[in-house]
Amino acid sequence: MTNPYEIGNKIYLRTPTKSDVSGNWYQWFSDPETTEFLIDRWWPNSEESQEIFYNQIILSKSSLILSVCDKKTDKHIGVCSLSSINWVHRNADIALVIGEKNFKNGVVAVEIMTMLIKIAFKRLNLLNLKSVYVSDHPTTPSLVNLFKFKEAGILKEFFFHNDKYVDVIITQLKREDWQKRNKIKK
Repeated sequence: MTNPYEIGNKIYLRTPTKSDVSGNWYQWFSDPETTEFLIDRWWPNSEESQEIFYNQIILSKSSLILSVCDKKTDKHIGVCSLSSINWVHRNADIALVIGEKNFKNGVVAVEIMTMLIKIAFKRLNLLNLKSVYVSDHPTTPSLVNLFKFKEAGILKEFFFHNDKYVDVIITQLKREDWQKRNKIKK
């Protein structure tokens, strides 16, 4: 493992590196399968664009972008984030993208979410997390339900997918609820 920030069973999270930029990272965000349900990813990506993004986020205090790596091989397999962090109101948006197709399974996604939620509530002392997803996404509803995110709103016919407009679902997880469920003292 190289510079782990959080360690799980099969994966670990670390700060992104310049070598990630020139690896597969930039290609994931041009891949139609990977970007199909991403609300803000409709333009092709390039190594140069990824480097600009990297330079913007590496010192950011309003977004925590982390590389997801396989523990066995150190392979960079995805990215995850706590973004739009509001330090006054103590909330953030939570998201993940698994770019390497052979790691796109529920086990990896659950492990990423487990670690990100722990980071948000324990390390960063946030109070609320928001997840936003497209209503016809095949796996995200199950993932946010597993972690007991509660529906907070719906943006009707907000996302164009498969030749029609579909809803975008906004969900919220409160630290207080997460602590109770996991029997964590305040």
